[in-house]
Amino acid sequence: MKKNQLNFFKVMLALVLAFALAFGTSTNKTEAATTKVDTITLTKDKSKTLDRKFGKDQTDVMKVTIPSDGLFTMKLNNPKEREIALVLLNDFDTSKLEDIENFDVSALEKLESTFNDVELLGYALNSGLTWYDPTMHSISVGLKKGTYYLVAYKLDFGKNKNYSTKLSFKAGSNYEKESNNTTSKATPISLNKSYNASFNLFDTDDYYKVNVPQAGFLKVYADQKRSTKFRMKVLDDKKKTVKGLKVTKVKRKYTGSVYVPKGTYYVKVSADMMDSMYDRVSYTLKTSVKTTKLKKSDVKVINKKGTKNDKVIVSNLTAGSTVKVYADASKKKLLASSVNTTKKATLSLKTLSSKGGKVYITVKKPSISESIVLKVNY
Repeated sequence: MKKNQLNFFKVMLALVLAFALAFGTSTNKTEAATTKVDTITLTKDKSKTLDRKFGKDQTDVMKVTIPSDGLFTMKLNNPKEREIALVLLNDFDTSKLEDIENFDVSALEKLESTFNDVELLGYALNSGLTWYDPTMHSISVGLKKGTYYLVAYKLDFGKNKNYSTKLSFKAGSNYEKESNNTTSKATPISLNKSYNASFNLFDTDDYYKVNVPQAGFLKVYADQKRSTKFRMKVLDDKKKTVKGLKVTKVKRKYTGSVYVPKGTYYVKVSADMMDSMYDRVSYTLKTSVKTTKLKKSDVKVINKKGTKNDKVIVSNLTAGSTVKVYADASKKKLLASSVNTTKKATLSLKTLSSKGGKVYITVKKPSISESIVLKVNY
């Protein structure tokens, strides 16, 4: 879609949500109060196909129970050329909208305060507005264990009273957990682990919480599946932006790097979806910490001419660290590697030149990425 089409689509979808949230309030409050809400409990790694009917108010509401953290997928089955919207909400309470009687663009102002509490986490849509695009018939969203609401809305007011949807759930810890659009709702993540996530027209900011066990360079890697204007920032435990973040881009891959002390940090990633050719974009996110290089004073090279008993001794280590000795700065040729159980590591070498030369040493501490290379002359 072009930018102006997406803007129009967003306004229209907001109106759809307004109707869906306030089902029945524009006609009869008694009818709305008695509308049946079915509870659907999903099972881990299994799917359910549901044949549903729209109510007299053109809506259908389901309360969905997610058994654990994981990935939830909803899909409209063979909707043909029918106007149907299916929205996933974090909450559902029509009592807040009982004073609204007519719905048009001006009603959005009155609904704004309600939308502050009710969050749209995902949507599936079949509409002529999007040329009945089949890629919009389904969406996958990372969710926390809990209860959510699905509201289906018949947009064409036609004779068709039925629709079919497929709901599935895949348990896992490698997904973002919506809604994570503030620091207080940030998805906790572990270093050196990849997480799957996505943006859509209503979800353009994601926050992640990460603990840095030791001072070093916090690295943030993001890989978009489709192109958008992508931004990232790092905030400290007081929610203040950490200055000095350097971001590089190669095609749709972004790498951010900033030196931080030990502590808790928040990574914020954002996308300008209105400037994208798509209404949703998935991405992966990974963080790591790269410590500064070893001190030369902690490294001793023993080069005994005429023997093969050459050694590299590294001191002041953390137990469990991995020390590696390379022949080159690009780390293409590994000469020796050792996991130490004490504060000192001794590595035996048979390749040191009797004329002297250089070795390149790194250390990888538990849960921390390999350090910057230290060049040592011998």
